Formats: sequence, structure tokens, C-alpha cells
Amino acid sequence: MSTADAIYELVKKLPEDEASLVLMFAEFVQQHAKPEKDAGRSSLLSYFGILKDSPNFNDDSVAIQRQMRDEWD
Repeated sequence: MSTADAIYELVKKLPEDEASLVLMFAEFVQQHAKPEKDAGRSSLLSYFGILKDSPNFNDDSVAIQRQMRDEWD
């Protein structure tokens, strides 16, 4: 018996109010489930190298960081 089948059998025996709580919990878990391992990877990879030809970021990266930090002082 699969987990889904076991949950279904258990929920069938519950009163409607309690079964509704189980449904709400399952929906909560579904919304907050961790994405698959590579699901976000392709979207992140699309940003790599995007600023390589930018006139604002063509200097030394450490110098750029210092300049940005000094702007906030």
C-alpha cells in the first residue's frame, strides 16, 4: 500500500472537519516542498556571465567592491 493510499484510508474514517484539516496540511506541505535538485539550477545558470560586457563592471572586482562600499560611508 502506498503512502497516498494509507492516507486516503485514514482520512476516509475522519469526520469532515478533521479531513479538511488534513487536506489543508497536505496543501501547505505541497506549497512549501523543496524544489527538485536541478529545478532552479537552469534559471541560475542563465545569469552567469551576463555582466561580462557591462561598462560598469569591467574593472577589477575588488576595486568595484571597494568603490561600492565607499559610496555607503
